[in-house]
Amino acid sequence: MTFSVIDVETTGLSAKTGDRILEIGIVRLTDDGEPIETLNTLINPEIKVRATHVHGITDEMVRDAPRFRDIMLHLCSLLNGTVIAAHNASFDLGFLREEFRRSGTSLPFISPVCTLILARKYLTSLSSRSLASCRQFLDLPDDGAHNAIADARSAAYLLKHFIRNFRPEIKAKAFRSALLDDEPALKPRFTHGERE
Repeated sequence: MTFSVIDVETTGLSAKTGDRILEIGIVRLTDDGEPIETLNTLINPEIKVRATHVHGITDEMVRDAPRFRDIMLHLCSLLNGTVIAAHNASFDLGFLREEFRRSGTSLPFISPVCTLILARKYLTSLSSRSLASCRQFLDLPDDGAHNAIADARSAAYLLKHFIRNFRPEIKAKAFRSALLDDEPALKPRFTHGERE
């Protein structure tokens, strides 16, 4: 089993009302949590960028970037057959599903794992389970919040921490309880503080 840890930056906060992905970072991991491949690219969202104040990405920066449909086949080859993971996965996967739907296909994945749900379960000593708080807990360098590849790497290190330290329980129960499709009641709602 391999993992694809993802993070997306977007034009706004709602895929359902038309916001689009404008940067994606992916870190593929072995079943032991070792990185084997990365992808980082800006994407031309074909609409105006409204959330520059969050991630610093401007209309000019994405003007000549590939459109989502231009990289879709490559994304499929990376994601197909892997377990997708993300911090607050419902946010990232909501955007990915919409982009794949617009491109005329469905997102290829095995039920995703949410590192935010795992952090709530295992990092009980933290007052916040935001990615920034988890990064600090793991003593990781701060490569900048709201940068897709930096956040994907942080979430990948977090997932590796859970795999290395809680493997028996994770293999038996925790991944199943963190699968968004299996436990809809545990779906984390987007909260600005916990995603940062």
